[in-house]
Amino acid sequence: MGDDEGGDSPPPTGRLFRSLRAEGETANTAVPALELDEVVSLRSVTLAAPEITVVGGIDRPAEAERPPLTFEEPPPQPSLWAQDPAAPATPVVAVAAAPVDQLVAGPVPEAVSEPSGRGRRAATSNRGLHAWAVWLVVIGVTVVVAWAEALALGRGIDWITGVALVIASVYAAIAVRRDDALIAVIAPPIAFFLATITAGQVRLPDVGSFLVRESFMVVTTLGNNAAWIFGATIAALIIVLVRRWLGR
Repeated sequence: MGDDEGGDSPPPTGRLFRSLRAEGETANTAVPALELDEVVSLRSVTLAAPEITVVGGIDRPAEAERPPLTFEEPPPQPSLWAQDPAAPATPVVAVAAAPVDQLVAGPVPEAVSEPSGRGRRAATSNRGLHAWAVWLVVIGVTVVVAWAEALALGRGIDWITGVALVIASVYAAIAVRRDDALIAVIAPPIAFFLATITAGQVRLPDVGSFLVRESFMVVTTLGNNAAWIFGATIAALIIVLVRRWLGR
């Protein structure tokens, strides 16, 4: 740093800097290189105490023996990300550190809560045949068997169709969903009626008008098979009530 007698040229910035303890006319206009608080806080700067000499009975520091401020650069610290300048630059990927307990014991599975009683009942009520499946089973089986009986035996609908109706109704009452249980009870009489007005056309009486013959055939067929119709309906109703009671 320059003082009033050194004769050094100012730095390229156009400003003249001095050390902390420089004195003289030039030092009064120069800018201190470091303030006192910076000297104290920086590790690389040491502030040595000057020797005190007695001049004319007054203790004052000797300017000739005043030690200059020294600046020491800290040694370079090795970096984990240091890279050879000649080597091509590689991207640095940041990896989030996992907790220690997960590294040792692995990820902790999420707790699976068991459904409550209401949730279990709702899940159970949604399992089974839907309403359309009940209609398809009961009506489909009854009508198909009725046509087979009428065409194969050459007679009206009889006990074979009644047995098929009972079997299809019992199966539907057991397999139907609880929300659609009512369909299994009302399906048997409707299924047998549809079988009567379709497959019953094979054996129509020859006397009377078409409306009279149709009415006579329907009433006669339903009357002769009333036991099968009521039996299938009552069996389905009992099964539905028992399932509902067990579900509670």
